[in-house]
Amino acid sequence: MVDPAFRGKGLGRALSTECVARAKRDGAPAIALHTSPIMTVALPMYLRMGFLKAHDVPPIFGVPYAVYTKAL
Repeated sequence: MVDPAFRGKGLGRALSTECVARAKRDGAPAIALHTSPIMTVALPMYLRMGFLKAHDVPPIFGVPYAVYTKAL
């Protein structure tokens, strides 16, 4: 969770972009993450960044999660 004073400043996007850049730099063919629909800001951002749902994973404390991947 992001401190309310820092929300909406693009920090999540910057962090995600840097992770993708480092994976590309390291020659990875893809990058993956897991997230949930309760991540109401993060999940749409990942989708806009080109991540695609790969498969569901077991819920955590009853919350649905899935793995998302992005080909590099």
